[in-house]
Amino acid sequence: MLGYLLHRLITSLFLIILIFVVIFFALRATAGDPARIQAGIYAREDVIEAYKRDFGTDKTPVEQFWRFLSGVPRGDFGTSFRYQTPIVELVAERLPRSLLLGGLSLLIIIILSALLGVLSALWRDSWFDRTVLAIAIFGQSAPVFWIGLMLVLLFAVQLQLLPAVGLSGWRSLVLPMVTVVIVELPWQLRVVRSEMVETLVQDFVQTARAYGIRPARTYYIYALRNAAIPWLSVMGVQAGYLLSGIIVVEVVFNYPGLGKLFIDAVASRDYPLVQAIAILSASLFVFLNFLIDIVYTVVDPRIRLQN
Repeated sequence: MLGYLLHRLITSLFLIILIFVVIFFALRATAGDPARIQAGIYAREDVIEAYKRDFGTDKTPVEQFWRFLSGVPRGDFGTSFRYQTPIVELVAERLPRSLLLGGLSLLIIIILSALLGVLSALWRDSWFDRTVLAIAIFGQSAPVFWIGLMLVLLFAVQLQLLPAVGLSGWRSLVLPMVTVVIVELPWQLRVVRSEMVETLVQDFVQTARAYGIRPARTYYIYALRNAAIPWLSVMGVQAGYLLSGIIVVEVVFNYPGLGKLFIDAVASRDYPLVQAIAILSASLFVFLNFLIDIVYTVVDPRIRLQN
């Protein structure tokens, strides 16, 4: 088991370094000149050159890379071109908001997918199962921005029950959170249902029933644990996406999180801010999937024994 985890850790670190290098050089190869954007369309060349010196973009990409790399161990990711503020401060301000929205949404998704997925498998082909599948198909098919706008139109404009945009208290979290749950729940729900349909016909489930073990314990502990490996895989992918900033949702609701900050940085060609958020998001994604690998060995002893 230790060898398996060590191998996964080394692989994860190598992947983070590779992502780091690709993001850094891809930005400079494909994006426009941030100095010209900040100086303005009609700025003189000497003004643009002054901006380049201030931003450090007058140096070659390799020189910029080593300069950036030397500051990372100190927690120095540079200064934002647009905000003229250390990037660490901007990320530290926005990241907790994205973690709050993504974390609460993920918790609700996990609970609902386990509850509804197991019940759908138990009552297969019933009206309940068909209703759940119809909701899942709708959530997977409808665009995120459309769902968000419809919720705003109904609950913020028509009923005036909830704020439409911004972050001014717990009520501001409701509409973004509901939007995320509607869109992301179907992926986990359908995996849980399909795996439980196969698991419920296994011999160990029939044996547990024969011994008189309570149905809730049989289905939600023994059977669900046996069906959890594919569910954990989907959960790891979604967790990385949710916790690093739900970009479309944050833009629709003008939610001041990491995703909204990333979009603003891309629009202004703010290289240091874009690469810092992208690297942070990728690192968080890789780290969460490393944790999922550890959970695999706990949920399924066969993985622990094989490694």
